[in-house]
Amino acid sequence: NAAVERSFSVNKECLVENLHEDSLIAQHSSIIDSRLDALHQISQKKLSEILVKIPGKKDLIIDPVLMKPLDRITGVSFLRSHGVEKLFKMESSGVRCLSSQWVYIILTDLITVKRVSDQINAELSANRRNSYHLIFVPCNIMSTQQLLEEEGVYGEVTIHTFSWELHRLDLNVLSLELPNLFKMIFLDGDTSFLPIVAHSLWSLQLLFGKIPLLLAQGRFATQVQNMIDLMLEELGTPDNVSTEIGCMLLVDRDLDYATTLLTPVTYSGLLDEVFGISGGTVELDDRVTGGNGPVTYRLSSTDGIYDQIKNKHFSDVYSFLSGKTKELQLEFERSRKMALQEIKHYVSTQLQKVTTVKRSLSYHIGACEVIVGEMGHRFEDLHKVEQSMLEGRHRRDNCNYVEECMVTSGKITSLRLLSLMSLTQDGLSQDEATALKTQFLHAYGYEHLVAFQNLEKLGLFTQQGSGLLASETAGKLADRVAQVVSLPKRGVFQVTANKLKLYPNVSESYDLKNPKDMAYVFSGSYIPAVCQLVHLLIKQEQSIEEILKLIPSPSKWNGHSKVAEAAPRTFLVYFIGGITYAEIAAFQLLEKITGGRILVAGTSIIGGNTLIESIL
Repeated sequence: NAAVERSFSVNKECLVENLHEDSLIAQHSSIIDSRLDALHQISQKKLSEILVKIPGKKDLIIDPVLMKPLDRITGVSFLRSHGVEKLFKMESSGVRCLSSQWVYIILTDLITVKRVSDQINAELSANRRNSYHLIFVPCNIMSTQQLLEEEGVYGEVTIHTFSWELHRLDLNVLSLELPNLFKMIFLDGDTSFLPIVAHSLWSLQLLFGKIPLLLAQGRFATQVQNMIDLMLEELGTPDNVSTEIGCMLLVDRDLDYATTLLTPVTYSGLLDEVFGISGGTVELDDRVTGGNGPVTYRLSSTDGIYDQIKNKHFSDVYSFLSGKTKELQLEFERSRKMALQEIKHYVSTQLQKVTTVKRSLSYHIGACEVIVGEMGHRFEDLHKVEQSMLEGRHRRDNCNYVEECMVTSGKITSLRLLSLMSLTQDGLSQDEATALKTQFLHAYGYEHLVAFQNLEKLGLFTQQGSGLLASETAGKLADRVAQVVSLPKRGVFQVTANKLKLYPNVSESYDLKNPKDMAYVFSGSYIPAVCQLVHLLIKQEQSIEEILKLIPSPSKWNGHSKVAEAAPRTFLVYFIGGITYAEIAAFQLLEKITGGRILVAGTSIIGGNTLIESIL
């Protein structure tokens, strides 16, 4: 009896300890959530302060690129309360405002500024004297001021700047919603927006406290970290060290272009591939709505159906939706047999919820059908070719497939595969590069020469060396052999991938529907590199210096020498240049595996299609 009592006492203590730990985790998550929600309030207050400086009635002309992000910050009632009479979408043909105060909210972009200047000059020429205000998002730079001066409107406008905070697109997903930043910094070499990135992270630390461990990987990430250090010195340091976020990892998008170029297999990833997701919303056309017109549908965890399927492997999505549809049908049959009082109770408590679920199911099932129709016929071959490229196998077959895609799949898919092939093979041979480039230009026009120049700048269309040294000649011979037979060619990409263990051991028992590793986002072919870095940091089997050296790029870190000292285990991972839906899904699986919490942030959401569109 004494032994039983002792056993019961120990079990009781363990149970109490576990309950206490669960309570602390829930409390910790609640604090994080409330502070992340505060970002929206800060952004709204910033906009409010600008509009208050423009007293009286006014019309708002909004850059189309900014409409969805602004919609997340404010609503019509908020704008009405600040004197906004009418809302207009900015058109190149101009707008006809009724108010005497015109307020433009535009992205900091020279082409857009030129259009605004033309519209203001047209009004001035017609002798219509209005008051003009320009709100630049996210900042005002010297080149825009110079252009306004050259166009003769600088003295006619009052300039404001609106730098919003990170948008919370989903539970653990934050975005600065600056999709043009990737092209600006990686392609044009324009770092004007990097201080805005740094300021967003400085603001985040004012909310959470100073993050104990900061890691930066990549040339722009290290610049941003230096800017954050400077801001903490000059603008102010949080009063305390963060107890909510233990480690922040800043990374450049170009550290892992493969993740961006590969075709994702999660539902959210494929939804973005086929429809395009912008600002956390998707435009569903008549193919989904059954001819009832396009619908703008917001995607978030508040949609219970989407929350359960967003990170599922696509092969598991349709069966899940089918099961939910059957449950809804049973619910409908049960409601038909209800008594009068039960019907009243049902209508007041359940009907709206059931209607919402029905609408959600209808949209997601329709979207799945469109995805299958768009990609089903080519998905298996596409996946095999991508896997072969990752492993450095079947080079000639891969080249033939890219050529075939130029005829059957369009320029975006063709350039995407061509870029992946060049990246994973450490460049194309001279013959391959010439043949693929010539065929593409013949198919789509020589105006796309600039696309190849841009890909070269990004390192996504490179030619292997053509020296005549004996070792290089042997290398060229090896390339020729590799094209004919399926021997893998281990280049820099494969060596780095093997160091990071990005190729999982896939056996017949590998279960994509119940994944155990992050490679499931690409059907077991590849683990996103940054996700693997974070996994290594969590496991702490190597020092920080050793982990950061696994990817050859500039790196910097400061803070505690061990991640363990930065408890609790909550990570913030920030991608400069954009984050993919594949990485978001992989990180959320890593949360389940490790029991930690990972906040994923970026300057935007990016995918293979948007990356290629930015270079065209």
